[in-house]
This record gives sequence, C-alpha cells and structure tokens, in this order.
Amino acid sequence: MRDADVSAEDEAALAADADPARRRDTLNRLLFPGPTAQLAEVRESYGDVSVLDTLDYLYGLRAGTEHTISLGRGVQLIAGLEAVGDADAKGMRTVLATLNGQLRPLQVRDRAVEVDSKPTERAQPGDDRQVAAPFSGVVTLRVSVGDVVEAGQTVASIEAMKMEAAITATQGGTVARLAVGEVQQTEGGDLILVLE
Repeated sequence: MRDADVSAEDEAALAADADPARRRDTLNRLLFPGPTAQLAEVRESYGDVSVLDTLDYLYGLRAGTEHTISLGRGVQLIAGLEAVGDADAKGMRTVLATLNGQLRPLQVRDRAVEVDSKPTERAQPGDDRQVAAPFSGVVTLRVSVGDVVEAGQTVASIEAMKMEAAITATQGGTVARLAVGEVQQTEGGDLILVLE
C-alpha cells in the first residue's frame, strides 16, 4: 500500500530519475518536508551557503585573513574582511570587505544594537497621492500641511553629492500629511508627503 503523502508522480520521478541531485531533492521533500521547506526559505534569502567553509559560516570572517570560497569546479572567490565601522543611529554598520582583491563597502544592519528611531515610512509604488524620494539624499520640504499644489509643482528638493534636484507632485491636490521633517536624510523610495 502506498503512503498517502507520496503521489504517483513523485514515485515515478523517483523511479525514473537518473539525476542524483534531483532524486536527493525529491527524497528530502518526501521524507523531511518541514526541514526541506526551511532549507528552501534559507536558500531563497541567503543563497546556497553550503559553498562556505564551516568555520567561516559559523563564526564569520576574521579580519586580515583571506577566505577562499569554492563556487564550482575551477571557480573560486577570495574574500577578506578589512574593517567594520561603528553603528549609526539606524543600527547600520559599514563593513569593508575585499572580493577577489577589490574593496567593497557593504551596509549591514547590526541587530545587537538597539535603535531608538522609528523606521522610515516607504511610499507605495503606483499610488500617485504619495510623493517619494527618487534617490538617497537630504530632502528639504517646500510645502506644508494644507497647501494646495498642482501637478508638476515642486514640493521638495533633494541634495546628494553636491547636486540638487526638484521633487515634484505627480498630481494636484492638498498636502494632507508630511512624512519627513523639514530637512531630513532619506533613502530612495522613502515617503515624503501624502496628497488628498
């Protein structure tokens, strides 16, 4: 008698499949459905971490030491940790790493650091009533709550790398709410204001 959880299609795939990797994946899914689903979620979020050395995976990279990651036959990635910066007000640290000899700065959230600031509100894509920051920079508001604006009118300016650009309303309306302070650092996609 066949187990109710194993479909005829799965049995046929197990019996006829000559590919060992696919056969192993099918067996894992049938015999261990919970852990296999968890593994799929981890791989979706972080990629295939099985290519990492066990000590590097468990304890992280050590500064001043090069670590070799084998990505496939004859393909290796040489990674190194150069420096870790202090956490900012949002709990983000700048990590300087080298990948195949090229210095790469990475922004990493340090979950061990308590953050007092509330997370920045993000604009909903496709909602014309919400005005978003087009890229990272310092936003300066040009309107206040209750102001009537027209489509294409400048509602704020944004400055990044000594360049300034206008942020305009995509539709006309009344400013219902401001989501940022009068002058504030924002990331691309952060909500600036809401029109009604």
